[in-house]
Amino acid sequence: MQESDYLVVPSDPTNEIRMQRDGFFFADRTVKTTISLSKITVDLNRFIRLPIVETTDFKSDILHIAKTAFVYDRRFHVKPDLNSATASVVLKQWVQELDKVFVALFKEQQIGFLALRKTAQDTLFVHLAAVEEKYRITGAAMALYANACKVAKERGYKKLEGRVSTQNTSVMNVYATFGAMFSEPQDVFIKEVRNDA
Repeated sequence: MQESDYLVVPSDPTNEIRMQRDGFFFADRTVKTTISLSKITVDLNRFIRLPIVETTDFKSDILHIAKTAFVYDRRFHVKPDLNSATASVVLKQWVQELDKVFVALFKEQQIGFLALRKTAQDTLFVHLAAVEEKYRITGAAMALYANACKVAKERGYKKLEGRVSTQNTSVMNVYATFGAMFSEPQDVFIKEVRNDA
């Protein structure tokens, strides 16, 4: 039977060498994103071109969107080889644990979602967000993130944070649109562990 060790460490060349010596391989690098809500200069309403509802419903639709969107995401692909069956199990647990979620609608169909979590008195964190691929041209991602900034601001928060894979440049560009700063790179390492019992 095969299991895996999954470690996240600060991005540092010495960590990378040490982890490789210990049998781990590099899987991803992520960066922290921070939007200072008081410094947003763009008109957020201009980006919210789709209806967005805050709801506890649509869990099966959210799971479907997540499964199709997160085909490489190492938060869910926790084994060395990308494994959709394992990722589906992890994603299902993440989605079941979601409370209220912002859902973008297109012709009354759920096409994307964004879930926030409070991480500090003045900070909300983008815990999970995705848009179904065929609807990305609708601007749903921009709408969801603009809405998140607007709602966070209205509710008295000062920052909207997230963590993004450096491979996901499209989401990094969305954050940059709202003035995000990027910091605290972290590396994800995975090691396959053999349990021959």
